[in-house]
Amino acid sequence: MQRYDIINRFIKTNSFRKYLEIGVATGDCLHRIECAHKDAADPSTDMGLSKQVNFRMTSDDFFAQNKTVYDIVFIDGLHHSEQVDLDIVNSIRYTIDSGVVVLHDCNPPTEDHAAVPRRQRVWNGDVYKSVLKFQKENRQYKYFTIDTDHGVGVILKNDASDSDVTDAEYDNGIADWAYFDQNRKRLLNLISVNDFELFIKSRVI
Repeated sequence: MQRYDIINRFIKTNSFRKYLEIGVATGDCLHRIECAHKDAADPSTDMGLSKQVNFRMTSDDFFAQNKTVYDIVFIDGLHHSEQVDLDIVNSIRYTIDSGVVVLHDCNPPTEDHAAVPRRQRVWNGDVYKSVLKFQKENRQYKYFTIDTDHGVGVILKNDASDSDVTDAEYDNGIADWAYFDQNRKRLLNLISVNDFELFIKSRVI
């Protein structure tokens, strides 16, 4: 299961009609999303950038002028935690009360995959730090990470957190890679694809 499969599951299950993608590149995900209204923001001027990108600007600039409220937002832009923090805050602000925010690259397999600045071609950045910070500071929202496609994070605005992870544990995970690596299942609320499928089926009315 890939990130676009997960997003499409939410769209179909909830009859979502408005989708936003932050960070598009060649459009591998965007092209596969099945939604009536799709917006996409990416500042790249690369000729390989998807033609479906209708906002060629940074996510900060996009949200500064945005007036649309979305059902679901996918964050896959700059993989630096400082930027991801902002993208999460803005995505929460511009989604409906029962909306969903999805994040890519939440479960880096090695410290090199998570290094900032980037050290290698396959790179997740330190998105995971934003995930831990978000959970610590926003227990009014449910969060889990699906163990597939480099870790697909999900924020559910209409469900409260059921995490019993302490603030200190989250802080340790942000500050110490070894601690994060040893405790990633608990810190990321990591679930299997099968568990996600069961979760989605439980939401179908």
